[in-house]
Amino acid sequence: MLWTALAAVAFGRVVNQAEPFTEDEYWTLWKHFQTLDGHTGYTTMPEHNERFEIFKKNMDLAREFNQKGEYTFTLGVTIFADKTRDEFEDWLKLTSGTKPRASGIERALFDMDTAETAPDTMDWVSQGAVTPIKNQGSCGSCWAFSTTGGIEGQNYLVNKKLSSFSEQELVDCSQAEGNQGCNGGLMDDGFKFVESDGLCFESAYPYKGVGGSCEKSTCTSQVTVTSFTDIPQGNTDALMTACGTKGPISIAVDANFFWQLYSGGLFNHPCNPSKLDHGVLLVGYEKGSYWKVKNSWGSGWGEKGYIRLAGTDANTCGLANSASYPTVSSK
Repeated sequence: MLWTALAAVAFGRVVNQAEPFTEDEYWTLWKHFQTLDGHTGYTTMPEHNERFEIFKKNMDLAREFNQKGEYTFTLGVTIFADKTRDEFEDWLKLTSGTKPRASGIERALFDMDTAETAPDTMDWVSQGAVTPIKNQGSCGSCWAFSTTGGIEGQNYLVNKKLSSFSEQELVDCSQAEGNQGCNGGLMDDGFKFVESDGLCFESAYPYKGVGGSCEKSTCTSQVTVTSFTDIPQGNTDALMTACGTKGPISIAVDANFFWQLYSGGLFNHPCNPSKLDHGVLLVGYEKGSYWKVKNSWGSGWGEKGYIRLAGTDANTCGLANSASYPTVSSK
C-alpha cells in the first residue's frame, strides 16, 4: 500500500506531504526521476551518489515550498531536479538565448481595431496545431524552437497538415539575419530567414543540439513565410486576441530559478518582465485564469513539457513584451 501511494506521488512529480521524506521515499522519487524524458544517466557511481544528494535537497525544498502554499503552483520532480540552483542558473545563461528587439525597424503590428473577437478559452494543442514537446538540450536555441512552433501552427492552419520543421537549420544557417546559433537569437529574425530561404522538415535536417555548418542544400524547403506580425509590446489584450484568432504565438519570457522544479499549477511567482531570456510558444489561454505555454525542455519538465502562467490580464514573466507570429503561404 505504501509503495503504491509513493508511486502515485512520484508519477505526478509533485511532492506534497507534511512529514520529511524517508530514505525509501527519496529513493522512489529518484527512480522515477531517472525515467524522465531527457535523462542521460551517470557514468560513475560517485557521480550518481553526488547527484542523488543534490536531488534530495531539492525534494526537501520542493516539499517545504508546497507545504507553505503561498503560490498557485507546485514544485516537484523535473528533469533538472539533480542540479543545484547555481548549476541551473548557469545552464539558463547558456541555453536561454533571446535578444532585445532591434529598434527603428518597420514591422507590421497586430491591429485590435480590425481583429476578430477571441473566444474565452483556446487550446491549440487540442486543436491539433502543435507538434509534440521537443528538447533543445544544452544549446541556446530556444529562439529556434519558438520560431518553428509559430511556423508549425500557421502551416497547420493554412495547409491543414501538422509538420515538424527544422530547428537545426535555423541554428546553422540564419546568422545573416542576426541570429547566433547556440548563443541566442530572435524569433523575428528566424521568420526573416524562412521568408528568404524556406525551411526543411525536421526529419530531413534533424536536431543535433550543437551548432554546425549550414547544410540546407542537402534538403528541400517545405514551408515559406511571407511576413510576420508583432504584438504591441506589453499589450495582453492584443496577445490574447491574436492567440485566440490567429494561432500559436512565439513569445519571450523571463525564465527564473522557480522554473527549475516547476511541476504544475498556475505559475505566479514574481519575474522580471524586462529580462527576457527564453523563447517559448504561447499555445492557449483561459481568460481570467492562465496562459498555456509550450517549452522546449522535454516532456520531463513542468506539465508534460508545458507551463501555465497565471493571469491573462497580467504580463506574467514578460510574455507580452516580445510576441509575434508568421504568415505562411498556402501550398
